[in-house]
Amino acid sequence: MPVRTKSETVALTATECAVLGLITKGERSGYDLAKKAERSVGYVWAPARSQIYAVLPRLVSQGLATSRKVRQSSRPDKHVYRITQKGREALRDWLEHSEDSESTFLLRVFFGDQMSKQALVALIERRRDLARATLAEFREIERRGTDFHPNLTLRWGLAHHRALIRWADEILRELDRGEGA
Repeated sequence: MPVRTKSETVALTATECAVLGLITKGERSGYDLAKKAERSVGYVWAPARSQIYAVLPRLVSQGLATSRKVRQSSRPDKHVYRITQKGREALRDWLEHSEDSESTFLLRVFFGDQMSKQALVALIERRRDLARATLAEFREIERRGTDFHPNLTLRWGLAHHRALIRWADEILRELDRGEGA
């Protein structure tokens, strides 16, 4: 999706935004980013290591990150990456304005500290409202009845959307109390 920064429009992928999000916490090498992703955001966004290595030069060439070489005595030299102000702006813009989708929702919440509180609240409210509408559809299907195996998936959908609504309500209450700020 094109991202509007103060100086220009940059087309960013979810992977590029996730990498930018990971380097908001400090300078990291490609290897460090892959390891950090595995232990954190990798539960909701799991790129191949090759994807991480592929996006880093693009982020640098777009001015969204910087790179510097670090000499190592017992290993090959490595490059470490740091986010720029332009990168922070592009990340925030993507988090706040990218298309609402199932595939990026949790990624956007994961980096919610990089968004305005209002944008994060709106994102969660939209997902909750969508879950409520889907739940109503599922309840109508349940009322009409289904065969056994389709009913198994329907029951999963009902449970999933009920849980999502409970989660969203809980998170919205916490955000309203100023938690996570």
